[in-house]
Amino acid sequence: MAKIIKKGIWILICATLGFVFLLPFLWMISTSLMATEQIVKYPPDLIPSPVTLRSFKYIFENTKFFTYLKNSCIITSINIIGTVVSTTLVAYGFAKYDARLKGLWFTLLMSTMMIPYFVTIIPQYNIYAKLNLINTFVPLTLPNILAGSGFSIFLLNQFFKDFPREIEEAARIDGCSEFGILFRIVIPNAKAILFVVAIFMFVWTWNDYFGPAIYLSDQNKYTLSIGLTFLNSSISGYQDALDQGPVMAMALLSVLPIIILYACFQKYFVKGIIDSGIKG
Repeated sequence: MAKIIKKGIWILICATLGFVFLLPFLWMISTSLMATEQIVKYPPDLIPSPVTLRSFKYIFENTKFFTYLKNSCIITSINIIGTVVSTTLVAYGFAKYDARLKGLWFTLLMSTMMIPYFVTIIPQYNIYAKLNLINTFVPLTLPNILAGSGFSIFLLNQFFKDFPREIEEAARIDGCSEFGILFRIVIPNAKAILFVVAIFMFVWTWNDYFGPAIYLSDQNKYTLSIGLTFLNSSISGYQDALDQGPVMAMALLSVLPIIILYACFQKYFVKGIIDSGIKG
């Protein structure tokens, strides 16, 4: 009986905490479906009545939502592909091959994870400015194409170190090349951890605000995060300023891909974390 009561208490606590964390998301959905009169009303209503899609209609007709969406998809896709390919090669090299000072170089590589992004933004901006690459997607994608994600390298390195060497040796005896071993044997067994790397890069790039805000000045090149801020600042007039329906609608559409992705592939995400050797 005591175990049942204890389990029930834990379920109640988890359900309460889950609701608290979910409340802002529910509020965003509710506000995006409300009419202006309901949003500016005090005290505020919690449930839209009647339900209206006028906020979604507003952003489709008065903003460049699909341009922002296209730009976010382009940058995110390049970063995911570039990160998966480049970090796989780097991590596999560190995990499977010996070289002079390999430990030192790997330590230096991992130490870059300790350096705040904001510390390097000024010298990076100066470099891209001298190369005339400001207001392009290059500053937002080139670092990841060149294996700039130390965390991704760390995850993959943990997996590759534990991959059985016997399988690789058997492949070498059969005449398989080093790239053949990597792409035909190791990578097919690393799909889960590669998916985790892709998920982390997707979330980071999709939600990134600071990078696009620094490097992009043309509205036609804005991402969803910048477009959302631009929409919020462009709403004028007393009544419209209090009407956050369009902002909430765009925020909902922006976060929806992440929620759907995680809901559909949660089991692969968990499996990838376990396979990497990192257990919480």
